[in-house]
Amino acid sequence: MKIRPSLKLHFFFSVVLLGSSMVIGFSFLSVNYFVDGLDRSLNGIMFEIAKTTEVEDQHPKIIAGIHVASRWQDTPKLIRQHFPNPPSEVGQLLKIKDQATILSMPKNLYFVVLYHGPNGEERFISKVMLEKDFVPNYSDLHPTNRLIWTAIVAIIAILLFALLLVMIMLKVTKPLESLKSWAKSLDKYNLHSPPPDFTFNELNVLASLVQSSLVSAHQSLEREQRFLSYASHELRTPIAVIRSNVDLLQRINEKVPTSEKQKLTLERIQRAGLTMTNLTDTFLWLSRNEELNVAPETVKLDEKIRQACCDLNYLLSGKDVEVKVETEECEVNTVAVACHIVINNLIRNAYQHTQHGEVKIEQQGSRVIIINTNTSNDNTSPMVDSNDSKVAFGYGYGLGLQLSEKIINHHEWHYEKTSTPGFYQVTIDFNGHN
Repeated sequence: MKIRPSLKLHFFFSVVLLGSSMVIGFSFLSVNYFVDGLDRSLNGIMFEIAKTTEVEDQHPKIIAGIHVASRWQDTPKLIRQHFPNPPSEVGQLLKIKDQATILSMPKNLYFVVLYHGPNGEERFISKVMLEKDFVPNYSDLHPTNRLIWTAIVAIIAILLFALLLVMIMLKVTKPLESLKSWAKSLDKYNLHSPPPDFTFNELNVLASLVQSSLVSAHQSLEREQRFLSYASHELRTPIAVIRSNVDLLQRINEKVPTSEKQKLTLERIQRAGLTMTNLTDTFLWLSRNEELNVAPETVKLDEKIRQACCDLNYLLSGKDVEVKVETEECEVNTVAVACHIVINNLIRNAYQHTQHGEVKIEQQGSRVIIINTNTSNDNTSPMVDSNDSKVAFGYGYGLGLQLSEKIINHHEWHYEKTSTPGFYQVTIDFNGHN
């Protein structure tokens, strides 16, 4: 199962990472400014000494630990060892430090700068700061421990920042959770109730948008259901008239001989009437209110299956399809109309989608298995005649199967289907549950 990312965690870690990056970045920037300030201060002191101190060749002077020489050769030996070449740019402080890591304290520091005296003569100002010459540290914290404590303080600051962020997120996400729970609880009974107050104006606007969208969708669904119900009711009468008149014409034709073409025409009309009857029954059933209680009744499942096979046998006309029906006497207590619609639609689907092959229908107790094996390369639905009702309604191209599945899900019958190229199997148990 794919783990979906959490918006809360994403926001939390993003802000913590951003805050930590800013703290670390500003810390390094502060250290850099601090060191740069010390360098500028030392450089200023060297500049003042260079202006006020008179020196001669081979006679450098030391003032407060700062060496002043008129020649490069007169600078301390350690300076000449660490700086192979004398400074060439006036006022540029050159610095070298002996430091093991970027987080450790430097052991030795070497500074040198070139200035001009009052009369324009060169002055090489240098200072050497060795570890042995540092002022003793009377603090209780060793430099290494000081770094450790600095890291601890930084971690504590980050944790406090994260805690504050969690408190802010709880304040913000609690109304969001309330909005989510409210949206999930909406149904047709409380859809028109005013939404509660979610603290923030943006969330209240979002709740109003969600409610208005659901109300619009619910109204559209109600209009569709009413249209489906009205249309199904209105179509039942003309369909019944068509079928009764076709039966009347067939009885007349039994007495008065008719041509083969007339017989085919009547058969087409009869098939169209049967298709429209099944379709309108299905639509009418689906348009009913889900809370409408329909009393179950006893249904002879084996007789229902054989009757459906007989009624739909015309779908196999002109096709090389072998039908095997195996049933046993069984009575199930269920909604008769729903059972009739599902069985007819599933068998119709198997007949229509088999061009050359076998349709096998097995019924054992309340379980029905329908298998259609199509050995033809043509995977399209059968076309017995261009004037057939299947062409007019598109019935059998997945519509009947979808309607059947909706009825099955509504009644919570056990349902399985397996589909591979040239093979399709459905299993339904009218006493089982999904």
